[in-house]
Amino acid sequence: MISNILKKLCARVRGFTLIETLIAVLLLSVAVTGPLTIASKGLTATLTAKDQFVAYYLAQDAMEQVRYLRDSACLAAGVQPSGCPSGTWLSNLSACKSVDGSTACYLDSLAVDPAVATACSGSCPLMKYDPSTKIFRYTSGTATPQQFIRSVYVKNDPATPDEAAVTVTVSWVDVAGVTHRPATVRGNIFRWQ
Repeated sequence: MISNILKKLCARVRGFTLIETLIAVLLLSVAVTGPLTIASKGLTATLTAKDQFVAYYLAQDAMEQVRYLRDSACLAAGVQPSGCPSGTWLSNLSACKSVDGSTACYLDSLAVDPAVATACSGSCPLMKYDPSTKIFRYTSGTATPQQFIRSVYVKNDPATPDEAAVTVTVSWVDVAGVTHRPATVRGNIFRWQ
């Protein structure tokens, strides 16, 4: 009698149906893809933040280089009691100086003699990264081209000859081919006294 009851119970328990199996697989796949998607988005956000960080500091480096070139031109011309000679204070930046601020140039702050800015023909060149020194620059050698393009614009309106508006823009395209909003640093420089 007990064996008959066991046989009837075993006959009713057959296993999973096809629908139950498909639902179980669906639930498992949702449980696995959710955390993987979150991890992927986090990694993408981290890489984007790193690129934004680098772009901002490359822009700030160019702004400091513009100030250095302005100061060098004033000192080379000989500072007079009235200050820096008015016709020479932007002479090292003539490649990117215009009335409307539309002429682009690039600056290599680590060049042996960073005397002048270089005009961009078309678009400015890609910056290069030297992994041994961990430095971005434009000169050739072991440096590897990167995705960053740095452009410097100097607007010198004749109505205000002792002031120039400087805009540095660093744009880039990430490894996935996505173009990001450029990092832009703006500032005014003056013919110092």
